[in-house]
Amino acid sequence: MRLVGAAARAAGAAVFVVSVLTMQDSWRAGVSKREETALVTNGIYQISRNPAFLGFDLVHIGIGLMFFNWGLFAAVLFAGVMLHLQIVYVEEAFLTEAFGQEYLEYKKKVCRYLGRK
Repeated sequence: MRLVGAAARAAGAAVFVVSVLTMQDSWRAGVSKREETALVTNGIYQISRNPAFLGFDLVHIGIGLMFFNWGLFAAVLFAGVMLHLQIVYVEEAFLTEAFGQEYLEYKKKVCRYLGRK
């Protein structure tokens, strides 16, 4: 199980790095209405609308598998739920407001975490 966890953690870190590199100048931490950015839909963003969050989730799951105990399981579950709520209630609302129809069309084509529709 530790090897599976290590692989998930490494994959998550790689997904996060690729997502940051793909965003280039459009990368930002959090939501800022003062910064203007482009909607990035190329590269890894063709298969995940939120690859950075997917990377975080994989890292959390990997760590949970590597060092499993109930307290860590609760922390990993809490972190995953909080990241998901951040995406659904903050990020997606901001992107809809900032990019309008362009984002809504993108949202129809690409899944939140992984896959195309």
